[in-house]
Amino acid sequence: MVSFFQMLDEVNERIYKPNGLTLTAAREEAQNSDYGGGVFRLNARSVRLRVAKITPRKAGQFVVFWEKDESGKNAAYSPDTATDLLVVHAFADTKGCSGQFVFPKDALVNQNILKTAATPGKMATRVYPSWDTPVSKQAMSTQAWQLPYFINLNDNDHSRIQRLIGLYTG
Repeated sequence: MVSFFQMLDEVNERIYKPNGLTLTAAREEAQNSDYGGGVFRLNARSVRLRVAKITPRKAGQFVVFWEKDESGKNAAYSPDTATDLLVVHAFADTKGCSGQFVFPKDALVNQNILKTAATPGKMATRVYPSWDTPVSKQAMSTQAWQLPYFINLNDNDHSRIQRLIGLYTG
């Protein structure tokens, strides 16, 4: 498993620094360390990073994001406690692929991932990178809303990197 600081160092050197983005205030989130969990600031935006886990029997990858509520129970983030962006880094075991989902807070609210007065939110979900081919209708629907926020990082195609920077800078 890739740790938060390993992932952050790699992305900082490959994407952030060369494109003039400044990373500050990085800290690991112990409760989500199994998923490379941590938070940082990128220029003026707050970012929560996770590394998705490949699951052998199901398409897509699994990722968690939760906090402890006031009574010490695991709870979904709310718009007030969520960062500006949720970044999920995905890998493919056999294809040598990697990429990032950069979800803005409003997309997470629209997809009922953040808790609101109307929805309990989610503490975990599956992500479906472009190289995955889900078969269930629900998984295909999930991939359809997720793909506009996904960038495949397998090559250094300038337009892909610029699109990724656009997702970060919003």
